[in-house]
Amino acid sequence: MKSKPISYETLQPHEVQMLPQRVRVRLGEGADEQGEWMVFHVSWPFSQIVDRLNRLGSVPKMRSWRPNSAADLDRILTWLAADRSDVERDLAIDNLAARREYLNDTPTLTAAQIHRMSGLATRNESEPASRWKKEGKTFAVRLGRRDLYPAFQFQDGKPRPVVRDVLTALPADMTPWQTAFWFASGNGWLDGAEPQGCLEDSLRIVEAAGRLSEPAIG
Repeated sequence: MKSKPISYETLQPHEVQMLPQRVRVRLGEGADEQGEWMVFHVSWPFSQIVDRLNRLGSVPKMRSWRPNSAADLDRILTWLAADRSDVERDLAIDNLAARREYLNDTPTLTAAQIHRMSGLATRNESEPASRWKKEGKTFAVRLGRRDLYPAFQFQDGKPRPVVRDVLTALPADMTPWQTAFWFASGNGWLDGAEPQGCLEDSLRIVEAAGRLSEPAIG
């Protein structure tokens, strides 16, 4: 069955003044005086999507973010309209906020930047980054349709050997984002230091990575 379209009407200033006071007070609190007033009528719970948009807008860096394509916008709208519980929705947004904060704090490189850095004389800008990732020498986190490689993994245009050893020692079922957060989080086996700052101490960092695979006791 085809969904009914959203019906809406923009209110003129004199029409806004005709609204019940409780409505004007509730909607006008903290609102920009130059903002647009509109009335909507929909056949489905539009209010849930508005709540999710407001929640999403509270994520750092999201206020200035714009979709790169119609496909990006479709994915956002699909996510907003999905029938998820409040807990699932909050977890998803908190996870997005953590990823945005990570990318804000941790320098990353694109495949094209790695290509130039490596000095490889080929036209394929996905090389050697994609090959190094496939070989387990590096890892990348996904943002939209792009792979971003945390820059700490590289030295003199090549992957640090210790990174491969660490990735091998970490549990095989860890996602790239879980791996990124592990490198960027304080670690008790490293006296509270972040693994990505301890790459010179290869033995300790590899041992710390292997500790994650040990069964919990107690």
